[in-house]
Amino acid sequence: MPEEDSPEGLRVGGWLPPYSPEAMFRKAPIRPTTPAAFPPAPIPGFPGWNRRSRPFRRRAALVAVAVATLGVAGVTAGSLGSAQKKGDPEFLAGGVPPAPPVAQTVVIAPIPSSSPSTFGSAPTTTPLRYRPTSKPAPSKNRTTTPAPSPTAVTLRVGTTVALTLADQPGYRVRHRNFLGRTDAIGTSGNPGDRADSSFTVRIGLGNSGCVSLESVNYPGYFLRHQNFEIKLNRRDRSDLFDQDATFCPVAIRSGAALTLRGNNYPKRFVTESGGRLYLRETTAERALALVPGPA
Repeated sequence: MPEEDSPEGLRVGGWLPPYSPEAMFRKAPIRPTTPAAFPPAPIPGFPGWNRRSRPFRRRAALVAVAVATLGVAGVTAGSLGSAQKKGDPEFLAGGVPPAPPVAQTVVIAPIPSSSPSTFGSAPTTTPLRYRPTSKPAPSKNRTTTPAPSPTAVTLRVGTTVALTLADQPGYRVRHRNFLGRTDAIGTSGNPGDRADSSFTVRIGLGNSGCVSLESVNYPGYFLRHQNFEIKLNRRDRSDLFDQDATFCPVAIRSGAALTLRGNNYPKRFVTESGGRLYLRETTAERALALVPGPA
């Protein structure tokens, strides 16, 4: 639309041409101008200091801090020096305490058993050394013959023996009423008692390495254990009888005596209690010690 035809008061873009009547009576627009220079804002904490004097003020502040630090250090050193003069420990004044002396080992000498000296003191006497005044006479070579060792007692197959108690001389093993026992039987005693205490040594019925004892006055009868009691029974040729009637001699007291061990009960030996003979579990040294001799 042409500018002449536009209604009054309508402006295109809000701008009036310079030749228009309205522009002649309109005030000139106010253009922004640079404000006057304001003084710099003061620095917080330091009144009167502004931004322009910042480098100088910063150097002044550093110098002030350094002076204050040196003053505090001087006051502290003075107080510590005065405290040290009063007798305080050296480590409070910043010094290092001296190292302790090196420990020394103390050797305590033993107390001699013959002198009542003070504990820890060494004996003051010097042991004497004795020297022989003369040379010993040369010994003559003498040939010594060792004493003959006693012959170990034993039971020989085919011999007739009497079994005497090693700890009770005069007492013998015998049978009476077909029971094994011990009685005092002298060399001049009753012939019947002497016959009851005489046995013929036979090869073991149950072990050829051991022995069996056959009665002299009852041939075919042997000493055996039954219910662990020693009895005199007739041989029935059973294996049980042959085993029970077999005893193995064991030498004790360096061969001066022997004891009888059961063939089928190796831990049991012939013992005596109240005059009766039993087969009990014990050791050879605690069993009945016997010495074979002539009947």
